[in-house]
Amino acid sequence: MYRAHTYTPMDQRELWDGLYRANGRAWRGNSRISDPLSGTGDALDIGCGNGKTVSTLIDLGYRVTGADFSSEAVDLCTERFGNTARFVTCDASDLPFPDGSFDYVTAVHLLEHIEDSAMQTVADEILRILRPGGYAFVRSFTPTDMRSGTRSGEGIRYVHRNPDEIVRFFRSFETEFARRVDEPTRFGTTRSRAECLFRKRERPPGTHNP
Repeated sequence: MYRAHTYTPMDQRELWDGLYRANGRAWRGNSRISDPLSGTGDALDIGCGNGKTVSTLIDLGYRVTGADFSSEAVDLCTERFGNTARFVTCDASDLPFPDGSFDYVTAVHLLEHIEDSAMQTVADEILRILRPGGYAFVRSFTPTDMRSGTRSGEGIRYVHRNPDEIVRFFRSFETEFARRVDEPTRFGTTRSRAECLFRKRERPPGTHNP
């Protein structure tokens, strides 16, 4: 598995701020994500970036909150979606929401920027803020993606994981699916991503109805 060089959180935040400041454009359009609750309930998109997944969640019908540790990304999304969603600047390992705040959490191309040492904390935070029976959808690049091992010069941290490597951090959840999706390109390369859908149990394992 490829591991990029280790950078401090401040290094990473500055790099991402610079990226969004340079691009300066919120996403317009939708992406394909799971819709386990048919567009009903409160959804949180962690690592909202330029708003691609936020846009999809809004159009599906969810009440949407976006979160990102880049203030530039949050400003960008607030300007674009401010009337239809709310946005918060925060770290994925310390989410500023009460327990059980959301029915659905998405983390699309977020976890590949989280080191193994912080992954369990992030997964536990997602578990904490979900309501019982709520869902978490994860999408992340795998080690066989065409860009794996080639991005260290950008300075942004990448950690490529297979689906089973992601599942082990979410073992407190029920796994609805965990799969690798490969898409060949016309240039003979392959885009490869892990996609997982997890469900928070209605009650902790080992407990029973009275």
